[in-house]
Amino acid sequence: MFILRSSLRPRNPVARLIGWILGLLAVVGVIALGFFAFVAILVIGAIWMLVNTLRGKHKGPARSAPTTPENGIIDGEFIVVRESERRTRVEPPASSSTHANRGP
Repeated sequence: MFILRSSLRPRNPVARLIGWILGLLAVVGVIALGFFAFVAILVIGAIWMLVNTLRGKHKGPARSAPTTPENGIIDGEFIVVRESERRTRVEPPASSSTHANRGP
């Protein structure tokens, strides 16, 4: 069993009681501060939502999922890359090729 023996712990029962009361007040104060911070954030968020609602700023309707045509053809430009070409073909970026031969 772990027993904490410290010389800082007062032996006087009145001093021990005062220490317990101060510790309890500190814990209650921290909890109260957190509660009031939560209430403040909640009130500010409610006011913000109310102001945005009254100003008429609202999001538009969500976009529906894209529909495919009835014939099943999707229009677009595609390039077929074979597995062997993908490993051997490495193209340099366009911006580095124009500035590669410049001097200092």
